[in-house]
Amino acid sequence: TVNIAGDGTFAFDKATLTPTGRARIDSALQEIKTAGIQPRSVAIVGYTGPLGSTEHNQRLSVARANALRDYMVSQGVPAAIIQAEGRGETDLKVTEADCKAQGKSRRRADLIACLEPNRRVEVRATGEQAR
Repeated sequence: TVNIAGDGTFAFDKATLTPTGRARIDSALQEIKTAGIQPRSVAIVGYTGPLGSTEHNQRLSVARANALRDYMVSQGVPAAIIQAEGRGETDLKVTEADCKAQGKSRRRADLIACLEPNRRVEVRATGEQAR
């Protein structure tokens, strides 16, 4: 399982991978290649923060997972082995209450920055050693 960190991977309310996000994925793919692992299946799960409606966050999380899938396919991972899904604002790493307790909720920009760890994608790959 590889967690692609939220900080800098996606901008707030966006599903486009940033250069930082692409670099993180490139690094993960290089580690797999260096280890001689042949992926057999890849599960991608996208997440969002709690700001916005549940429906909007669900669509955004799916779009983030699909953006990662598309990028991985462009880097040579076979599309047929990849499954992508979004889970919206479930499984938060940081809540609005956490941000408030840290004094980071007075200004919207501070709250958005505080909730950034929630904007992430998790990748689970299974495979076997290449021969």
